[in-house]
Amino acid sequence: MLTAYFDDSGTHPGSEVVLWYGLFGNNFQWDYFDKLWAAKLKEPSPGKVALARFHMAQCQAADGQFAGWSRTATDFLVYELGNIILRCGLWADGVVIPRKEWDELVTGDLRTALGNAEGYSLRIAFVRATQWVRKMGYDHKIAFVFDRRKEKKAEGKRIFQLFEHLAKIEPNAVKPISLNFSDSTSIRPLQAADMVAWEMYQYSLDYIKNSGSPHAGRKQLRRLWQGKRIDLGFASRTAIEKMVALESGKAKQEHLAKAAELLTISDEEFSRRLNEPVEASEERASQ
Repeated sequence: MLTAYFDDSGTHPGSEVVLWYGLFGNNFQWDYFDKLWAAKLKEPSPGKVALARFHMAQCQAADGQFAGWSRTATDFLVYELGNIILRCGLWADGVVIPRKEWDELVTGDLRTALGNAEGYSLRIAFVRATQWVRKMGYDHKIAFVFDRRKEKKAEGKRIFQLFEHLAKIEPNAVKPISLNFSDSTSIRPLQAADMVAWEMYQYSLDYIKNSGSPHAGRKQLRRLWQGKRIDLGFASRTAIEKMVALESGKAKQEHLAKAAELLTISDEEFSRRLNEPVEASEERASQ
């Protein structure tokens, strides 16, 4: 079975960009990963006690469990954990959304359908993961696990239901088989997703400072990219403008209004509409 684990970065107030970033793999890769990651947490760095879990922001700030750690000790641990990701052959992807441009350009029904900057990154997380499944080719089923954030659970569930419905009506569609919002303390792959999401967030901030010019990134990120299984999308202002333009026009606006409605109606009404006969759906649409 294929599973995608996602963590967020930049979701705190005042951040310039936001993203949900995921690591993907099959059950054999994740079983191997879990053994290696658990072993590293028991012996994280020479002379250091075992860790209950890994959290990248705390590690970089030498805070919490990492209080008193030297930069050498934290860098060593991050290097070792990066080796585990590479050793297991995991894939990774996600899209960074700049808040200012998104809030300025995406409004009305389009915003309701696509969400705010974080909401759109959440939607794209599902898209990128299903694209990866198609790329793999040998299995069209995937399970989704997101880091626990209560304020995004309902939205994530509704997006999952839409993908689930698509799989029922499209024979060749990727089938999402489960959705969970879990605690990274017990679900170790989420700790790895947290680490890579943090790296991508830092890279994105530097990308903006460099006026959109690509740069090498931190040493750890360069190592992960060398494995050629890690990708990142960035929604530039131009890209957002083009997307908004493509959704203009009366027909598109009517479609967006319907999509926006599906994302805001109650669970009971949502379920009823997805399961109603085609004739009833067409009759309601014509009213």
